[in-house]
Amino acid sequence: MTISRMTVDKLGVKLYDKVSAVIAELVANSYDADATRVEIRAPLGEFLASKQNGQIMDKGYTIEVQDDGIGMTPEQVNEFYLRVGAERRIDSRRGDTSKKFNRKVMGRKGVGKLAPFGICYMIEVITSGGELVDGKDENGNNAKGYLTAHLTLERDEILSDTDEEYKPVVGPLDETVRPTTGTLLRLTTFFRRLVPNMEGLGRQMAQRFGITAPNWKIILIDSAKGEIDSDYSRQVGSFNLVKMEGTEICFDTEKEVDGSERTPLSYRAFAADGNIYSGLKAGFDHEGRFFPVTGWVAYAKDPYKDDLMAGVRIYCRRKIAAQTSIFNRGAGFTGEYDIRSYLIGELHADWLDEEEDLIQTDRRDILWSHELGQAFEQWGQSVIRKIGSTARPSIKKKTWETFQEVSKIEDKIDEAFPIANQKPIRENALEIAKLVGKTMREEEAKDAEKAASIVELSLTLAPHVTLDKKLREAADEKDSPLSVITTILKTARIAELSSFGQIADGRIKVIGRVETVKDDTTIVESVLQNLIQEAPWLIDPQWSPITSNQSFSTLKTAFQKYFKEKTGEDIVLDNFTASAKRADFVLSSQDNVVQIIEIKRPHHSFENEEMERLNLYVDQMTSFLEESNNREFRRVFSDFHATLVCDDEKLTGVHKRAFNELIDKRKLTYINWDTFLLRTKRMHQAFLAEAERQRNDAARGL
Repeated sequence: MTISRMTVDKLGVKLYDKVSAVIAELVANSYDADATRVEIRAPLGEFLASKQNGQIMDKGYTIEVQDDGIGMTPEQVNEFYLRVGAERRIDSRRGDTSKKFNRKVMGRKGVGKLAPFGICYMIEVITSGGELVDGKDENGNNAKGYLTAHLTLERDEILSDTDEEYKPVVGPLDETVRPTTGTLLRLTTFFRRLVPNMEGLGRQMAQRFGITAPNWKIILIDSAKGEIDSDYSRQVGSFNLVKMEGTEICFDTEKEVDGSERTPLSYRAFAADGNIYSGLKAGFDHEGRFFPVTGWVAYAKDPYKDDLMAGVRIYCRRKIAAQTSIFNRGAGFTGEYDIRSYLIGELHADWLDEEEDLIQTDRRDILWSHELGQAFEQWGQSVIRKIGSTARPSIKKKTWETFQEVSKIEDKIDEAFPIANQKPIRENALEIAKLVGKTMREEEAKDAEKAASIVELSLTLAPHVTLDKKLREAADEKDSPLSVITTILKTARIAELSSFGQIADGRIKVIGRVETVKDDTTIVESVLQNLIQEAPWLIDPQWSPITSNQSFSTLKTAFQKYFKEKTGEDIVLDNFTASAKRADFVLSSQDNVVQIIEIKRPHHSFENEEMERLNLYVDQMTSFLEESNNREFRRVFSDFHATLVCDDEKLTGVHKRAFNELIDKRKLTYINWDTFLLRTKRMHQAFLAEAERQRNDAARGL
């Protein structure tokens, strides 16, 4: 069997298409080489190449990753670095841990060194290692130092369709000595890839490595800037997330002293207060072996701002292996929104790639389908269930605090009910607001308009709730004193006025919405007719929507049949539920008077043909109610009246005279849109002002 070098491209290199992922692989190699300092020099925030007329044009940038690790000699480069796919951990000469600091090495598959070919064509390697020897420095002078290897790898040559050996180009520093050990990797000739900015790359590096050690630091240098620029360089910090108080679950080991050493006693889950969770361990059993998991999970103080902080980061040997929000749990469970919006964590499971490798090559996820992966998944889902129930009170508390801040609920309650003996109303208003506010999501609690509506609801309901409690208290007393009765009456008055004010306020908001659409020339009359059907108080503030009324329903049916018999035409008077039929007009009943309401779209002019039709309706309704067979209807409905809402009329001759006659006989009310809305709004505003005045008087005990 022979394997083409193209296999390297197909199985590994193409997975690395992001600059941050490539840099992370090179940094991981520096960690394995016992580096204490890694410098990354790149044009931050820049595209590495441009695109002109469909062609990729390199911009001449470089990316350099330089460390102070143990480096390699030319012999070691040939033996280890240029062997693709060789597993270091089973190599007795290198082993599973680093030479100097005894670090558990991150690398395993042996293809990460070629990750840069996912973004560039050339990799230059300059590395010095081994023992201190005598040799020549880069200027040809005798010197003591560490033997250096210098070579350049070319993507197209390495990934060519052949199985022949590849020999990289040797550089001028090869076989020279340098005073210190370490490795420099220089990438050039790029694809069109965007380098993250300083903030972005710093957070991505911090997120990819779960390393906290005094002998390890990563330094970012923006090669597109000068040293005098304020953001020229920065040390990568830890990936800190602000946790919501009281939500953290820690996974760690209890230890006991065994002689002079401390040995693991058990793997436990600890609550934020230090108490041990029963039924939840820091790991799980699978096929007779315990697989430990350490770290923590919690809720974030605020919802996710980006994907980097979303969910739980899972590390293997201090390098990220996966990130999961719900451990693949199915959607639709209780509290799913909060879990997906707030869950954060950092878990460490070094066994993920020890005996069997459960990590995808690009380290974007774990092989959850594997039996061990499924066991890990089940454990993770049990953690989600636990933190979901544990964090629920904290979520509600935070939502309530957000609502308090946005709504100013306490101030509004004190303003509405200021006097001393209204304390029960204030308490009930606050309790109502809490009940509703805690059920909101935090994003909803931040919405000032929604918060204001809950405040208004609380102020409206509080007097009613207080009245109910007062009545119950009075019922429990054998002899209700006069003071209790007085309190009940005052509370009842406040409750009544609160309801009236709420109704009027709601109606004004509806009128405001109508005003925004009245100048819409695309609006159809059926929409306006439906509006009147649902809100007849727009015509007259004393009118209310029709409830189920058998007499009126019978009248409508009988009149439709009568109209068909007399004119030969169908007339539609239903509640506009049949989309294929447009109602001819609105037929309503208010105060036992049949109301014919004709509403035209804004800017429409009422013309002779329409007047002829309206007159026909009026004549037929007059005849219908005067017929002896319909005497029962006359006992219920004493009269009828027509209302026309239209901006203009262009009637002539007999139609004009008929129009004026109906108005003179007070059978027809004609108003234009502006007058219609202004009159209705004024009447409701006056009512609202009076209701508010009386409510305030009652609140002050007047």
